[in-house]
Amino acid sequence: MKFLPYILISLTIAATGCSAPVAGDGEGEAEATQFESSDLSLFELRDRVKKVTKTTYYKVTPRGDSLEVDTAAVNRLETTVYFDSLGNYVPRRYERLRRDSQGRITRWEDRKPNLRNLHGGFLKDTLGYEHVSGNVVKSDGMGDFAITVYDDNHNIVGQYTDPAVEGEQTACFNIYREFDPKGNWTRRISVWTTQQPGSRPHVSYTSEERVIVYYTNK
Repeated sequence: MKFLPYILISLTIAATGCSAPVAGDGEGEAEATQFESSDLSLFELRDRVKKVTKTTYYKVTPRGDSLEVDTAAVNRLETTVYFDSLGNYVPRRYERLRRDSQGRITRWEDRKPNLRNLHGGFLKDTLGYEHVSGNVVKSDGMGDFAITVYDDNHNIVGQYTDPAVEGEQTACFNIYREFDPKGNWTRRISVWTTQQPGSRPHVSYTSEERVIVYYTNK
């Protein structure tokens, strides 16, 4: 299970609409003009982020008012993404991006050679993005069509995924637990419902943590 924006790294691409808190350090005016970019927003980020390492735990079991998380390597995935000083996503060696006139990512491609003796890009993985509004992004590719809904602080409220061929339909909603002083989330729980045609939905959980490194002010 993964959010399509994060297929850019695995990528995305997530409290049911909880708003990120503003740091209570008396710098309200500075927070109001916090640095943002379309790439940072796609990754649920703001301010001058340099690097983000996200760990997703897939084997999570509710235990009363808490969750039991299996942290074994086979039950987790760690990914890292980088941004330049202008807030642009830094592609990996084999990744290619296309952008619209507003600089927003509209297509992602993985051109890593994946079959012997064939040029890079053959049978490549691709994702197309349609920025419907500041709160809604449609994505198509990797075998799925998805609609992702963001709140006004660029956090994903939820996502609905429909397979290109017959298979499981998936919906996901988020519960945000921790934020850093910049207002970026650092811990959340995702509630997933998956449903095969003709069957009832199955509920499962994932837990995610982010370690965020910022550019230092000169």
